[in-house]
Amino acid sequence: MIRQARRPLTRTSPTVYFLKLFIPLFILMVGTAIVVGLLLQERHVREIRHNQVEHVRLEREVLQTDIQAHISDAVYLADLTSLALANPGAAMTPEQVLERAFYYFSREQSVYDQVRFLDAQGKERVRINKSLKGPLVVPPDKLQDKKDRYYFSDGIKQEPGQVYISPFDLNVEHHQIERPLKPTLRFASPVRSPQGGKAGLVVLNFLGYPLLERLRRAGKAGGGDMYLVNREGWWLVGPSPDKEWGFQIVSRSAQNMSRVFPKAWEDIASHPEGQVFTPNGLFTFQMVRVLNQAGELGSALPQGKLDDLWWVVSRVPSKALILPWRATQIGLVLGGLALMAALVWFWALSRSRRARAEMEVQEQQQRLEAVSNTAQDAIAMIDSQDKVQFWNRAAESLFGYSREEVMGQELHHLVSTPEVRAMAHKGMELFAQSGQGAVLSGLREVMARRKDGTSFPAEIAVSAFQMHGQWFAGGSVRDISNRKNYERELKRLANTDALTGVFSRRRFLELSGQEIARSRRYGGPLSLLMLDLDHFKAVNDTHGHEVGDLVLQSFVKACQAVLREVDIFGRVGGEEFMVTLPETSAEGALKAGERLRASVEETVVRAGGKEIRFTVSIGAAVWREGLDLETLMGRADEALYRAKEGGRNRVALAEENKS
Repeated sequence: MIRQARRPLTRTSPTVYFLKLFIPLFILMVGTAIVVGLLLQERHVREIRHNQVEHVRLEREVLQTDIQAHISDAVYLADLTSLALANPGAAMTPEQVLERAFYYFSREQSVYDQVRFLDAQGKERVRINKSLKGPLVVPPDKLQDKKDRYYFSDGIKQEPGQVYISPFDLNVEHHQIERPLKPTLRFASPVRSPQGGKAGLVVLNFLGYPLLERLRRAGKAGGGDMYLVNREGWWLVGPSPDKEWGFQIVSRSAQNMSRVFPKAWEDIASHPEGQVFTPNGLFTFQMVRVLNQAGELGSALPQGKLDDLWWVVSRVPSKALILPWRATQIGLVLGGLALMAALVWFWALSRSRRARAEMEVQEQQQRLEAVSNTAQDAIAMIDSQDKVQFWNRAAESLFGYSREEVMGQELHHLVSTPEVRAMAHKGMELFAQSGQGAVLSGLREVMARRKDGTSFPAEIAVSAFQMHGQWFAGGSVRDISNRKNYERELKRLANTDALTGVFSRRRFLELSGQEIARSRRYGGPLSLLMLDLDHFKAVNDTHGHEVGDLVLQSFVKACQAVLREVDIFGRVGGEEFMVTLPETSAEGALKAGERLRASVEETVVRAGGKEIRFTVSIGAAVWREGLDLETLMGRADEALYRAKEGGRNRVALAEENKS
């Protein structure tokens, strides 16, 4: 506390006494309130901006990963179609083979509304439609001529192994927009003919509702709106459903982002990513790109040609950028100022009432501290010798030290870890001379220590000011343990399957690609197992999906009991799993597969008073020089097919003479 020194009484007017005391207190109180308000407002906006960038980045990456998976599906079916055309069977025509293959593919990959093969003239040769009862094979007399559709003319221009990705639009059947609306994204990959040319085109109609609904939910979870916008500014996901698809629905033709949010669209249309403040709020945007992640996965992925530009855009309204309790803070400051003015005026009326006036000043200083204590973050101030000069209530709660314990003590000795403390003491020498230091460069993350010795990650914002020829530093501290845990949890969820806890498909492919790259470099053996639960659909149909989930979890535990720590185990489909076995030859792969098969066969799941037993079929493939991950997976899949055909509950090894 700052105490006024006693001086002899003079005949100075009450106005002079009033001004001498009131002006410094006014400056201190208003200045502190402004500094605290600005610090908290800046932190509030900075945190929103950071969260929105991460939010948009995560949604963009999920969208890009989803697109890459559909690209792979299109190339896979194009290769399968090419194989069927090159090797016609005696019992079935190529169309019959493709109908069966496309039917089972559509059943497993239920995200596609249509799976089609168009010949080189644009005529549908095979078409599978999604329905409520499951996949439906369209009869030949219902197949259509699609040669005039843009996705055929643009898709056939691609080379085999490449994929044309259409603009996101509403599906059209017989020259009419299909009702109810079906937002559709088409993936078209040319089919290589046996003679070396192009025999036609495989087209996958991806039904976009789940993807678009995810963006809507993500916007609500992020505290604002989440949009998906194409290159012309049309909303694919907009502020409301009646503003979407204006480029196809005439009644919505005025609903364009360039008209509704012209200032934001000007920045978005000219930059691949960024943030912009407008009267309508904060807009954060990133362009969606289809990337070849060969360097990350260790094997080349199919190339996709995106025929449109999309931006993932988040909007936080202007009112959400303002601290929710700013009005309360201003009211407290104004009330404190009014009360302080009255008290100081009464003190100035008579020097004989000096003692009471000093007590009132002390009371006002306590009220001033109360304004600072309304802050949710810890706020502290130190002098150039690292001695604490200010310590609010939030700081007491955060660090465990009372104000009386820390006033006049070295701050970094109390709250810094040993590693940070050494650097802080060195930095205080520069700060005492110039008011500069590393921590004054902006928002920083450090490890802090509480009174009980525990450490926690903290985010600090510090600013310097000079008073009476001495440098002081004031700053705010926030415990970001929850945010760090949230970031770690997001990373875990992105890399693991939520039901079974094993690696997700994306993470499995990434790690397996790295293992293939390692084997290619050092020449070590490597094998891949593809596992598929036998008759799993019957388990779901008979006992329900909850029991089916329990079976999958028990299956994973049975596999983990016999796998090595170095083996990579991932879920790549509904009941389909894969295991990458580093440093494992064909003989070792068969032994590992047999151990897995036996462990699963011995597993019993008890549910509803019944014992449920199940088996697994396993396909094994051995990596050799020249094979990439996709080819190795294809060989394991062929072996799995032979294991199924051979009666299930067995292990089959891919034939070495197959490429």
